[in-house]
Amino acid sequence: MILLAIFGGLMLLLSIFYLLNSWQRYGQWKWATFLVLLSAILTGVGTWGALTGHHRASSSPTTSRQATAQTATSSLAVGNQAMKTAGADQSSKENALLGQLQKAYGKLGTVGFDQASKTYQIKPAAGDEQKALQAVLDDPSQAEQIGWPKLTKSLQQTSAQLKEILGAGYSLSLMAPNSDQAMYTVKDGQETFTAVK
Repeated sequence: MILLAIFGGLMLLLSIFYLLNSWQRYGQWKWATFLVLLSAILTGVGTWGALTGHHRASSSPTTSRQATAQTATSSLAVGNQAMKTAGADQSSKENALLGQLQKAYGKLGTVGFDQASKTYQIKPAAGDEQKALQAVLDDPSQAEQIGWPKLTKSLQQTSAQLKEILGAGYSLSLMAPNSDQAMYTVKDGQETFTAVK
């Protein structure tokens, strides 16, 4: 977009001189006026696009994960208030939280609940999220760039909210891509396991 703004600006400058020259020498102004208007539009569109950043419309997996993490934390806070006022039993709380976690982490993957171990498991979906998590496992030095610290902080906050709602003893695990093994587990707001070191 910046190139369009530069090109439009140069064209605008030249077309203004062309308009002045055509008017004085030949008495014609229609074609030159058209060029001035066209170049002004090109300059405006290029400048607007460069200032607003519309050329960067695609969302990276990191941004998607960070937004997912923030959504998860806020949706659990809303669910916490609803369950406190409703006085629901433990099983219905677990199921309600499973639904909220599925909504909150739906972009990251699927969420399941293992009642025997009291663990909510997030299995990454195939695609960019799975590739990013595999990259962190393969090369932990990329963790910062991919957004791993923010994701783990969000999982810790979510786990702390699980403790507030359900009581102690519930875990939240992010599963490794294409595996039944956890790559990160949090229990009662505290990290208990990480495969990324």
